[in-house]
Amino acid sequence: MGKTVWINLEETQVDTSTLKKRLTDAGFDVRYRTVSADDTAGIIEQGRQADAVVSTAERWNEATLPQVSGSLKLIMRYGAGIDNVDLSAATDAGICVANVPGANSAAVAEVALLHILNLGRRFCQCVEKGRNNIWPVGITGNELDGKTVGIVGFGNIARQLVRLLSGFRVDILAYDPIVRPDESQYPVKAADSMEEVFSSSDIVSLHIPLNDSTREIVDQRLFDRMKEGAYFINTCRGGVVKEEDLIRALRSGRLRGAGLDVLACEPTGAENPLLTMDNVFITSHMGAESAEAGYRSQNIMADTIIRFFKGEMPDNIKNKEVKRNG
Repeated sequence: MGKTVWINLEETQVDTSTLKKRLTDAGFDVRYRTVSADDTAGIIEQGRQADAVVSTAERWNEATLPQVSGSLKLIMRYGAGIDNVDLSAATDAGICVANVPGANSAAVAEVALLHILNLGRRFCQCVEKGRNNIWPVGITGNELDGKTVGIVGFGNIARQLVRLLSGFRVDILAYDPIVRPDESQYPVKAADSMEEVFSSSDIVSLHIPLNDSTREIVDQRLFDRMKEGAYFINTCRGGVVKEEDLIRALRSGRLRGAGLDVLACEPTGAENPLLTMDNVFITSHMGAESAEAGYRSQNIMADTIIRFFKGEMPDNIKNKEVKRNG
C-alpha cells in the first residue's frame, strides 16, 4: 500500500504486536518513534514523514497541525479521549482524527469499582499492614450496600460501571449533559444536573471527557455540595478537576477520601499534597491497561487505518467533514 504509520510508543515497552502485524501484512511501513507531549519540533518532524500516526500524548494543535498538512492524513488516537488534539485545527488542516471507542470501557470501569471498594474498606492499607505483620489492622470500613453512587457522564465506561454495580444493593444516580440516561434501559435514576449528583450521592464517580467546557468544571462549588464524608472517584481525566479545591475538600473532612487514576499533571510533582494524604489512593492512569482491552484496541486501530486508506470513512472518525485528498 506504500503508506507509513508512525506509532508514538516505545516498541519494547508497550505490546502493539497485533497492530504492527496487521498493518505490515496490509502493506504499511510501520515506524516506532517516541516523541514527548511538548516536543513541537519532534512532532512536526515525525508527522511530515508519516501518512498516519498512532497518537499517544503528543499535542496536535495550531503549532503542529499546519506544519504537517499535506503529508499526515490521519491521527489515530490510542484510546477513547482526543484531548491532545485540537479537532477544529485538524479539520482546517485536512487531517482526519479517529479514536478507539469502547475497547477499554470494561477495564476502566473495573478500576473505578476497585477504587470505590478500596475507599470503603481501605483494602490497600490493610494489605500493607498485613505485609508488616500488624494484627489486627484496626481499620473499620464501610460496606457499599445501601449507598447512593453518583455517576457524572454516561458513556461507555459509565454504563459498564453500572453493570458492575448491579451486583450490589445500591442506588445509582446518573447525569450526562448531552444525553439523558435512559431509566428504562439501565437501573439508574436520571439526574437533572451535576449539582444534584454531587449533593445527593455518597460516592461520586467521574466519566466525562476533557475539553474546553469541562476543564476544571469540578471545583469547590461542587465539592461544597457533597455530603460530609463522601467519597470521590476520578478515572477519566485529571484536568476536569480543580486539584487545589479537591485537596482543600479532603483536608477539611468534607470528603472522606478520593480514588484517582488520573491527575492534572502526569506524572505529578513530588510536592503534590495528594501523594502523601492518607485518605487518597492514586493509581498511575492504568485503568485501560488490560491485555484484553489492548488486544481490542489494536484491532480497532488496525481496522480504522486500513479502511481509511482504502478510501472509506469509518464510524470512529470524529471529523468526517474533512475532504479526502490522498
